[in-house]
Amino acid sequence: MTLEEGPKGLVITRLPLEDMALLALAVPLTEELSQVLTALLEGKRVAVRGSAMEYKRYRRTAPLPVYQKFVSLERQLREMGLVRAGEG
Repeated sequence: MTLEEGPKGLVITRLPLEDMALLALAVPLTEELSQVLTALLEGKRVAVRGSAMEYKRYRRTAPLPVYQKFVSLERQLREMGLVRAGEG
C-alpha cells in the first residue's frame, strides 16, 4: 500500500489485493495498514484513488465470483469510512 498525506487527510494511492483484504478485515499487519486503521478510528478522512485498487485491473479476466469478492471488499471499506478521492 502506498499512502500520501493530503490537506484533507490520508490518500491511498496504491492498494494491492492482499492489503485490500487485510484492511477490510481490520488486520494491521503493516505500518501503512496500521496508519489507515488508526486514522479511521480517530475519525480522520481516508480517501482512496479509483486507480489505486489493483483488483480493477482484473475485471475482464477474473472469474465473476472472484471479482465480486473484491467488489464486496471495496463496499466493506466504504462502510468503514473510506471515500473515493475527490468525494466529500
